[in-house]
Amino acid sequence: MRTTTIRRRDILTGAVGLCAITISPTAAARRMRMGWLSAGTPSTLPGLALLLTYLSALGWRDGETLEVVGRQAEGDTSKLPNLAAEIVAAHPDVIACTGTSEASALRAATTEIPIVFHFIPDPLALGIVTSLARPTGNITGITVGARLLEGKRLETLVDLLGPSARKFVWLGNSQNISVNSLWADAAAAAADLKVDIVRVDASSADAIEPAFNAIANQGASGVIVPFDFLFVAEKQRIIALASERRLPTIYGSRPLVLEGGLISYGPDMRENLRRGATYIDSLFKGARPSDLPVYQPSRLELVLNLKAAKALGLTIPPAILLRADEVIE
Repeated sequence: MRTTTIRRRDILTGAVGLCAITISPTAAARRMRMGWLSAGTPSTLPGLALLLTYLSALGWRDGETLEVVGRQAEGDTSKLPNLAAEIVAAHPDVIACTGTSEASALRAATTEIPIVFHFIPDPLALGIVTSLARPTGNITGITVGARLLEGKRLETLVDLLGPSARKFVWLGNSQNISVNSLWADAAAAAADLKVDIVRVDASSADAIEPAFNAIANQGASGVIVPFDFLFVAEKQRIIALASERRLPTIYGSRPLVLEGGLISYGPDMRENLRRGATYIDSLFKGARPSDLPVYQPSRLELVLNLKAAKALGLTIPPAILLRADEVIE
């Protein structure tokens, strides 16, 4: 598969990224310890390997100036409290984590060790922080962009499929603490757009195929798959099921489109990890979480796979092509 990049902001983004990860001459000489907690698997993207790349560019090299204590829940969020306790028992200087469930488990395990989250949709509404500008306590981090993203994804899918598309399904994971908030955004958007939407849940790998069977039985015009550790880990299965059942599907993250999915809309998760590396660097050097405002990415990217569209027999409206930041041919 060839990727044609029409990312009009790449030059600017690249310049900003280079500035953000310039090696610091003042990186502490002593070895620091970082915890890492994810509900996903080592193959879930983006993840620890990319974060370590950005930290290395800041002078924190794994095995040299940095020691990592990492734990993965392998898709089972019930493991998170015990894994969080194991990380805290190792006395890291900073703990990095992925999303809401992980951050909640770590907050319950420690009120002292600084925590940096990377992929929480609305940490204020979810009670993870009490202020975005000056987070109190021991936690700060990076959100996954603008609020109401599920509504924006539904709107994009409606624009893609046209006025004849009237019924949609939103796939949720009941193990994800954010799920009800995300579903509320999607449902509110459906009311505004005057289309029907129903929710189908899959909270384990084994539940994904039955969920798609239920979706197909709904007679849906299209499907919304939000960013979720389970759905990214099971991306190949989800993409295959959507294709087999000829269900136009919009995803919450770019990796699923790179694997053959139709379209995605959301933040650049690589940028979240790059920004998180700068926060971890600052905390290693003595900053407090309250010194680091919760970062809200303003850049959202639309990624489109023309091969997947052709397989579904879709004609992409010119307006969608013009909006796309990346087109895969």
